[in-house]
Amino acid sequence: MFKTIKGKVTRKDMYCKVTGYINKTRFCTKAIVDTGNFLKEPITQVPVIVVEKNILIGCIPEHILNNIDSIILGNYIDLEDYSSKIRIIPFTSLGKENGILLGLKGDRVEIVMDENEFIISNAIIGIYNGILSKAGKFHALIGLDVIEESVNNI
Repeated sequence: MFKTIKGKVTRKDMYCKVTGYINKTRFCTKAIVDTGNFLKEPITQVPVIVVEKNILIGCIPEHILNNIDSIILGNYIDLEDYSSKIRIIPFTSLGKENGILLGLKGDRVEIVMDENEFIISNAIIGIYNGILSKAGKFHALIGLDVIEESVNNI
């Protein structure tokens, strides 16, 4: 799968449309396939799709989005129906040695790339409290593992 994608990837091909569902609410955004993104939830090894926090407004209650740091620190926040979906994801990146990302288990994620549609029933949505593209060309990062996971589940 990696060879197939890598062999045909051009700048245009690196973008895809992502539609995700969390607690029966939907978000849509444009993502970039990040070939260096191997981020996984540490216990289940489920791949993580990183999404800008602002994209998730309306999909996740604002009091959760506004208290990400408190949730990561273990402070009490009323998580409503989301407590079983919360995941803490450690990561390392350029400029950030010991980062922690708050994630939520998604109900389903649909990825449209060229004419191909991938459906992932087991994905973690990592909430990024910033902007991924200064030019606004994309608002999410998807690793090749996410697409590979969906192909293996067909």
